[in-house]
Amino acid sequence: MKRFLTIVYWVAFVVCPLFAQTGFVAGRLADGDGNPVAYANIVLKTATGDSLIGSATTGEDGSFSIAADEGTYYLTATFVGYERLVVRCNPGDLGTLTMNAKQLEAVTVTANRTTEEVDRFVVLPKQEEVQAAGRTLVLLDMLKLPGLNVNVALQQITVDGGTAILQINGKEVPLARLANLKADQIKRVEYSNNPGTRYLDRGASGIINIILKEREDGGSIVAQGQSALTTGFVDGYLLGSYHKGKSEFALEYTLGYRNYDNVPYELEDRYIDPARTVTRSQRTNMPFWYITHTLNAEYTYQHDDSTMFVASLQDNFLTKTLDAIGTMTETDRGVTTEQTMQQHSYQKDNLPKLDLFYTHKMPNDQKLELNVVGEYATDLYENTLTYTSGTYATHVDGHGYALSGEGVYSKSFGKTTLRTGLQYQHNFAENEYTLYNTTSAMTKDNAYLYAELQGIISSDMSYSVGTGAKLLNVTDGTNSQSYLRNLSTARLNWHPLDCFSLTAIVQYTPMLPTLASLSPVFQQTDDVEGTIGNPNLKPSEQLRDALLLRYNHSSGFYAFSSIGAMRIFHTYFDVYHYDADRDLFILTYQNADLWYVPYAYAEVGVRGLWSHLNLSLDGTYYHYVSKGSEFSHTRNNFTANANAQFYWNNFVAGANFTLLPQWTLNAERYIMSEMAQSLYVQYRYKSLTAMLAWHCPFNKEGYRYETIGLSAVHPYHHTHWTANNGNLVVLGLTWQMDFGRKFHKGEKTLQNGGYDNGMVRGS
Repeated sequence: MKRFLTIVYWVAFVVCPLFAQTGFVAGRLADGDGNPVAYANIVLKTATGDSLIGSATTGEDGSFSIAADEGTYYLTATFVGYERLVVRCNPGDLGTLTMNAKQLEAVTVTANRTTEEVDRFVVLPKQEEVQAAGRTLVLLDMLKLPGLNVNVALQQITVDGGTAILQINGKEVPLARLANLKADQIKRVEYSNNPGTRYLDRGASGIINIILKEREDGGSIVAQGQSALTTGFVDGYLLGSYHKGKSEFALEYTLGYRNYDNVPYELEDRYIDPARTVTRSQRTNMPFWYITHTLNAEYTYQHDDSTMFVASLQDNFLTKTLDAIGTMTETDRGVTTEQTMQQHSYQKDNLPKLDLFYTHKMPNDQKLELNVVGEYATDLYENTLTYTSGTYATHVDGHGYALSGEGVYSKSFGKTTLRTGLQYQHNFAENEYTLYNTTSAMTKDNAYLYAELQGIISSDMSYSVGTGAKLLNVTDGTNSQSYLRNLSTARLNWHPLDCFSLTAIVQYTPMLPTLASLSPVFQQTDDVEGTIGNPNLKPSEQLRDALLLRYNHSSGFYAFSSIGAMRIFHTYFDVYHYDADRDLFILTYQNADLWYVPYAYAEVGVRGLWSHLNLSLDGTYYHYVSKGSEFSHTRNNFTANANAQFYWNNFVAGANFTLLPQWTLNAERYIMSEMAQSLYVQYRYKSLTAMLAWHCPFNKEGYRYETIGLSAVHPYHHTHWTANNGNLVVLGLTWQMDFGRKFHKGEKTLQNGGYDNGMVRGS
């Protein structure tokens, strides 16, 4: 009997705690009209705010529940378009909690849980999309946002054909970090194809900001690698991060390696002047090799939800070589010769950078952001071109630095938000052209002051307008040029129906010459050509206007369309003229009168067909007009693309095809982009993701590029293709290990920097 009681005692001791009742903090979120707020983020912390007890996401009916023992807690509820809700509570049923809508943000909610705000689209990805995608890059391809083009196989992201600024929690990151982020960490995606006055100066055409879910203490290791099976093609990425209390430490490494041995070039050139006429025909193979390394150490300190400091130290290394061999038939002043050609070039760059950032949210909807960046650069470039008739060499040693800073202040006034900022950059570059006994030292000072206003006109209409003044000064020690230009943008949104919106955009942007195009240093390329910059080159101005239509039906069918035009006044371009004193045709730069391109774009598609298939087809018509003092050209072009994506559980497959290539007329140059073809399949198993990509499956010669010169002095037709990319199969693996708990990162939206080395290089 005693033994039986002992057994009962120990069973009760072990088992009873397992069945002990734990308290819960439960409730329901609703808006001001009593409608449920679904998919909101709920965080429960101790009364001191030091420890995270748990988190949850509200269901379709707005309900939530988090396990908690007896005590006092702070519950925080957040959801895009609503003001943050903070409640002091004890375990129990809190009933219905009301979230107040932000007057400035929520405008239109459409299919795929997409909100169209004043200056961006906000998307809450579906669970089946997150599960199948595995990685953020694949998820972005699924969303099919207006103007956003994602090529998973090529690891590329563009917005309206231009550069996209990539951010995680508002902090700018490289593509590798965003691409390999686990999709299930994403709370929402914020996207804009109108970067506004602030980012337009950087030449950006869009912004993608990934907002992560609330995270706790702990860390993670992410390793990614991909390699071709038959060609020297390797990419690698490694990220280790650890979050503790209010701090985060991250160490990141990125590798890029290419070794292509089959890169054919076919060049037909003519140089025409009454004093000298030259005709050339070249057949060359230009194999190249390069390797890049990027190291980044980063520390983030988030004192609270309002204050954050980030310090990062980065170093970039590039080593690149090119070795070409070929033949040339040349007729010069009526004399024809057959020559062999060899070229060897070597490039080595190093660019360390220190980036310091601080942000602070103040009472009364105010926010301050400060950013300071310092960069130092060393550059080495060597090029030797050898024909049977002679050798022509270039050797340039360069160094320099860039210091930049930005301060931004923003404040909300009811339905209106004002943002104003100041950017400044000082750039110094010194290049020693050893073989010419010449040293070029150039300084560029760039200041930019801007202001932007966003607001709500009515329940179905919003606006954004901004303007800025840009002051640029460039000096080479002898000559000095100063420019003052305006940059302005305006956007008007109208959304009369949940599934339909209409947006009008006008942008006016100055485009400033590079230091290399301004450099007065002359270099001889060979016995026919030479290059020199133009210190008197003026900035050009771009005016863009567009009307965007968006239709997004709850069934999954969608359509995007845009019509508009781009005008560039005083665009600068490379031009040839014959120099009798040097007996050479000189390449230099000058301003044209006008570059004008009206266009019409349309895309139709369907998302979630049979719950597992996305299909899209797009096409664009361009009419190019290019005018200068001595030329006038027009061209018409139609380009088209088709995309498909199939997903099921942890499996996804996709295809991207260029049906008709794009031909671009720029001044007196007509350029054809590649006929891109790519297929990929991806499968995710727990923490491991495997992807197989197939490039150019139906184009064995690889990516092909053509350039046609229309100049009366130097007409030409150049064709080259990267044959190594033909029928190229690439295998990639991504592995992520999380340990401990995770930590929520704050928001950084500034990113200064951008060193301009001003180096003039021989061909």
